[in-house]
Amino acid sequence: MDKDDKTVIVADGRLIEIDSRPITAADVLELAGIVGDGVVVRIHGGRASHFAPEQPVGLDADAAPEFRTFRDGAIHHLRVNGLLWEWGAPAITEHEIRGIADIGSDQSLFIEGDEAPIRSGSVVDLTTPWPPQIEVRQAAAPNERVPVVINGRSVTLDRPEVSFEDLVGLAFPGSDPANPGMRSLTVTYRRGPPDRPEGSLVSREAIKVRRGEVFSVTSTDKS
Repeated sequence: MDKDDKTVIVADGRLIEIDSRPITAADVLELAGIVGDGVVVRIHGGRASHFAPEQPVGLDADAAPEFRTFRDGAIHHLRVNGLLWEWGAPAITEHEIRGIADIGSDQSLFIEGDEAPIRSGSVVDLTTPWPPQIEVRQAAAPNERVPVVINGRSVTLDRPEVSFEDLVGLAFPGSDPANPGMRSLTVTYRRGPPDRPEGSLVSREAIKVRRGEVFSVTSTDKS
């Protein structure tokens, strides 16, 4: 067959040359090396769309169509800036969302209702009762002021990072966190990022803070 009778598709990041003919999602699965049940999602127009096995996927004349395949996958949903996406895995990474929707580093991703952006490289759970709603917003400046709660008191931090010592100083003004004397200091937090919503800090440890995060700083006598 003449070279002009060939075309190229991209399946899971791999270029595959095929005959220039109509193909179905089942053909894409076979080309990707998946035998039996599987899910085919086409990346097109800044979104991800599922194709049933016998459904024609169509080939563009000016660009290699891109597909993601999933072995024994089930269809999960999310919305990105109002567009419904379909995905063949129970989770999708922040990097995958950015790549599919062509979202640059000057913009941040937010799950609707959350005040802090999705962290770089983190995973969005798609098994929730309702599809996650992902919003794209202009990224905040590095020196963004972040409101948090420390021992029940609202405090606005002048930067998005905070250390154990910073929190002790804010909870107990005038104290010296480096020299606690006979006191034992404990710092815990909740309403943190999805990958670590609760936890504790130790001396000299610092974390990136999300808006509305709640900190508890306690001081007890060692004796």
